[in-house]
Amino acid sequence: MSMPRKTPPRGKAFWPVLGLLMALSAAGLSYAFTPSVISYLQSSLRSFPKDAKVPIIVGVILFALIVLVLSLVVAIAIPRKKSAVTEVQVAKDRKAMVNEKMARKIKQRNINREGKAR
Repeated sequence: MSMPRKTPPRGKAFWPVLGLLMALSAAGLSYAFTPSVISYLQSSLRSFPKDAKVPIIVGVILFALIVLVLSLVVAIAIPRKKSAVTEVQVAKDRKAMVNEKMARKIKQRNINREGKAR
């Protein structure tokens, strides 16, 4: 007999698609802002390199920063599920477990006494 598969909640099914859209939008934004960032860095820093690889490096850094900021916004915006475990329930479960253990010990003692009495 196989166990039925647990289906994910409906809202979580589209998270990979939303992540892809977020990455694509971050790539577009970094592509759009790279020339202006490079011109700003060249005007503010005297020894800024004018190599052909600089736009790629700056674009990758911008992409990483934009993805980090968007991920932070998403993490803040998603509602969190509260934990079903409370301190009161843990204390009740522990007390029940201790009582059950004591009852087993008492039962075992009684069984041992009856065995010796025979």
